[in-house]
Amino acid sequence: MSYSILLVDDEKSIRETLKIILEGSEYNTVTAKDGYEALDYLNNNVVDILITDLRMPKMNGIQLMEKALEIDPYIEVIFISAYADIKSAVKALKMGAFDYIEKSFTNEELIFVVEKAFERKKLIEENITLKRSLDGDYKFAGVIGKSERMQDLFHLVDRIAKSRANILLTGESGVGKDVFAQLIHRKSLQDPEKFIPINCGAIPENLIESELFGHEKGSFTGAINTKRGRFELAHGGTLFLDELGELPFHMQVKLLRVLEEKQIYRIGSENPINIGVRIIAATNKDLMDEIEAGRFREDLFYRLNVVNIDIPPLRERKEDIPLLAEKFLLEFSKEYNKNLKFLDIEAINYLVEFDWKGNVRELRNIMERAVLFADLEEEFLLKDYLPEEVTGIVEEESNKHNIEMSLQEYEKIIIMNTLKRHKGNKSKTSKILGIKRQTLYNKIKQYNINM
Repeated sequence: MSYSILLVDDEKSIRETLKIILEGSEYNTVTAKDGYEALDYLNNNVVDILITDLRMPKMNGIQLMEKALEIDPYIEVIFISAYADIKSAVKALKMGAFDYIEKSFTNEELIFVVEKAFERKKLIEENITLKRSLDGDYKFAGVIGKSERMQDLFHLVDRIAKSRANILLTGESGVGKDVFAQLIHRKSLQDPEKFIPINCGAIPENLIESELFGHEKGSFTGAINTKRGRFELAHGGTLFLDELGELPFHMQVKLLRVLEEKQIYRIGSENPINIGVRIIAATNKDLMDEIEAGRFREDLFYRLNVVNIDIPPLRERKEDIPLLAEKFLLEFSKEYNKNLKFLDIEAINYLVEFDWKGNVRELRNIMERAVLFADLEEEFLLKDYLPEEVTGIVEEESNKHNIEMSLQEYEKIIIMNTLKRHKGNKSKTSKILGIKRQTLYNKIKQYNINM
């Protein structure tokens, strides 16, 4: 992609100098002598970077930036300031400018800042693409996945959702079986208001029958009122039996009878109640192993496993991780009143490389924690906000393949860590490392350090 730069300064000599330096590095540039001429150009053309003087007659640089951001919120703004204007430049950074350089800049300093601005521009564009994916081809009725396996599952759901066939969802804990159950229900012909879930493993064994089938008043100690069970509540809709593998064996017999007869009996009643429900069951257990071990009825398994949807673990569909992380970033940024809009590329790399044993549920929890600890005004979720359990394990795995490190690699790490500690301040970093500022710029460029 060919990026464009708009250069704005009331001094022709500075405009021409900037143009010569940048075009010498093969950047496309356009010049404007003041803010009004710049805005006229911005209203009719796409510009990636705006480089402007802070002090100009008619319209100063900050005023120009404010109007430019109204036209294009993603334009990157770099200020040129005299030493006396440093406070104004810092103010501009807080208002959304990318960076500033002093008027005594060297060619290398200018090119370095412009390259960093383009890197940020590219990262934002990638994040915008992710956001569009959230509402585009990779979003299926609210469920996100661009991987081939997820796309295949979306097609399968489309084909079977409107049937009345029972469905068995399988997959590891945390992959989103409950989300798929709700997705199937939303796309079905069942009553949209009647999606009734029950976790078979979370209800005491002596209460599970009452929860499923209901009971009459006085039918047992504590039954002070008549209660409708989940089957009755789900009539005309969908009953979601989560953690099916935990259902007690004696209840499996009763459930099988209900599926065959399409009738239930409340505890304490001899009157049958006709029910019409669509059953979606889910388990993270291998039910064939459970059948062989005598813990699950084979006939019930075949009754429920008319259609099997096996949801893959997150580690087997890594291309879905950035999309899901972006979704959770936006969700929790709004919930915690943060300004986060983008995922830093380094953070994305760590998330993709991590082995998500807890699957989507674990990713969601990690993203919530990262957003919670992010700075209030930060736009990018940085790798530093990810917990040690993610970054440490990824780095440990990486280090297994990189036991020996060259002196240059050590130097790069030292520079990166020092820059991070001082939030990218090059002057402080160069003083602490005992090297000249220009040497630091050269090292940053040499090692391709992104800050």
